[in-house]
Amino acid sequence: MNNFEKQVKSQSNIIENKKRYVTLLDKIILINGIVSGILQLESMSGFLSFIAVYLISSFLFVAFICKFRVSKYLENSIGDLIFEHIVREFLGYVMAWTFSYALIN
Repeated sequence: MNNFEKQVKSQSNIIENKKRYVTLLDKIILINGIVSGILQLESMSGFLSFIAVYLISSFLFVAFICKFRVSKYLENSIGDLIFEHIVREFLGYVMAWTFSYALIN
C-alpha cells in the first residue's frame, strides 16, 4: 500500500462526528418520547416505538451522513455506533415518555 493511499483520521473530526450523532439521537429520541406520551402508548407498544425509532434513526445516520462508510467518519464499527448510546437514549426516552404521559393523563 502506498503512503498516499493510507487514510489519515483526525481525532478532532471523529469526536465532532460522534457529538453530532449523539445530539441528533438525543433530539429524535426525546421527540419520540413526547409523541409516545401524547399518544398514550403503554408498556410494549412504547418500548417497540423506542426500538423502532432508535434503529431507524441510526440507519438513516449511517446511510445519509456516513454514506455507508462508517469507518471513514467514525472510529468504531456500526455495532458500536448502535449499542454504545442505547442506555442513555433509553433513559431519555423514558423520561420524556412518562412526563408527557402524566401531563396528558
